[in-house]
Formats: sequence, structure tokens, C-alpha cells
Amino acid sequence: MNVNAESSKDKAIYEHIADYIIQTLIREDVNAFAEAKLLSELLAYKLPGVAGRLMYTTASDASEKLKRGEKFNLEKEIGGITAQKRLHFRSRDQYNAFVMLFFKVVEKYPELLEPVDGEDEFERFMIHCINEFRQKLEGFAMEVAKERTELEYKNKLYIHRRNAAVPEVPTYADYIAERIDGLAE
Repeated sequence: MNVNAESSKDKAIYEHIADYIIQTLIREDVNAFAEAKLLSELLAYKLPGVAGRLMYTTASDASEKLKRGEKFNLEKEIGGITAQKRLHFRSRDQYNAFVMLFFKVVEKYPELLEPVDGEDEFERFMIHCINEFRQKLEGFAMEVAKERTELEYKNKLYIHRRNAAVPEVPTYADYIAERIDGLAE
């Protein structure tokens, strides 16, 4: 029974992260809305293998910064936790999914917390990791949208011609399926 509850929590985490990626794609190119359902299914399938690794690399980079004695200036980076929630996440559940993924990674790899010296520093560490993770996902989505939009313009798909052969352009799902595994590297 506990395994099913855990897998349903995991599924919800990845669905919210997938929604974040899709929302970023739509913000960059409104035409991505037509593929939202397909993208949601694809990302729900692909994210469990990628998101944890990406959060781990993000947290380990942040942990290395702390080991070198660097401190996180959250006000400068993101404006604090309230600003981050309000500006970047559509819902509280979406933000909580990012937090839950962070805690899954930290529980699995407790050595990431070795340089953290207190509750305040832990909170700054967590917020920094979530923000970096979010920026990596956003950058990935923006890169995919830019590449596809450039291809559409190159093939002049924005011009509708009668009886003209339309060149085939990969869908957003094709782009993401190709590139998502490389996101965590």
C-alpha cells in the first residue's frame, strides 16, 4: 500500500514539473498549446529518469559552492522565497512539487547537506537549488521553442499556400524526446 502511495506522489511531482515545462513552451510559442496533451504524456514518461538526476547535479553544484565558502545571496538572485513563488510558479502545488523533488534528492544523498550549517542556511540552499533547477528547465524549454520557431520560419510555414507541398517540421514532442535525456548531463 505504501508503494502505491509513494508512486502516486512521484507521479504528481512529475506532472507538475511537466506542466511547468509546457507552460514555459506556451509562453515562448503559443503554437505549443496544440501539443500540450501529447507533451504532458511524453514528459510524464521521460521526467522520472531525468528530473532527479538534474536536481542532484544542481544540488551538488550548490553544495560545492558552500564547501568553497561561497554564500547564496537570494535577494540578489531571485528576490526571496515569496517572490519566487509568485513570479515563477502557476500554483502552490507546482512549487511544492519542486520542493518535494528537492527533498527526495537530499534524502537519497545526505552528503549534499554536509556544508550546510543551520536552518537558515538550509532554507537558502533549498531555495537556491529550486531556483537553479527551475532556470535549467526554463532554459531547456526556451531553447526548444527557439529552435522550432526558427525552423518554421526557415521553411516559411507561417505562409499558407494552396496546393504547395509543406515541409515536415518536427513537433515539440519530437524535439523534447530527442533532447530531454541530455538535460541532466
